[in-house]
Amino acid sequence: MADGDAAAYRELFVRHWDAVYSSALLLSRSPDIAEDIAQEVFVTLWEKRAQLAQVEKLDAYFFIMARNLLYSRLRKLASQDAYRQYLQDYHHENTHSGAEARAEFRELENAIHAAIRRLPPQQQKAFRMSRFDGMGHEEIAHAMGLSRITVKSYIVQALATLRKILEHYPGLLVLAIATLTRYT
Repeated sequence: MADGDAAAYRELFVRHWDAVYSSALLLSRSPDIAEDIAQEVFVTLWEKRAQLAQVEKLDAYFFIMARNLLYSRLRKLASQDAYRQYLQDYHHENTHSGAEARAEFRELENAIHAAIRRLPPQQQKAFRMSRFDGMGHEEIAHAMGLSRITVKSYIVQALATLRKILEHYPGLLVLAIATLTRYT
């Protein structure tokens, strides 16, 4: 996997998903947060796959990664109200006309949808069903005729790809993609 082998990544994902999810659930005591953290672990794992060759104890690595991501998430949640207030103040100070705001929103929406269209067809379909249709992984798996693990893998890979594609956009676009990852 350290060399970018997608099949090796999928195998690692299938073998370790339950353990990573269980660790996140143990730490967070919330199935929703645990699922988000587990997905984030595998997104981060793919993004930092070159460093994986240096890892000696994979289970410990996953646990520490889940713990650190959970702590980061809790810090974000603690500051979320302050950040919302900052955005509200910023937009109040920099009010645009209604037409400007609508144009800005359309541009943002178009960029997100263009990035989603660049995903492989199965990832794109699973991602849309999850984020736009509000379907759970089990429902998507049934609708697509896939296993739940495969659906999770598609969504994790889609999030990693979208982050990569959209990383050079202004902060508001990053905020929009963060919404797609269900962190709010």
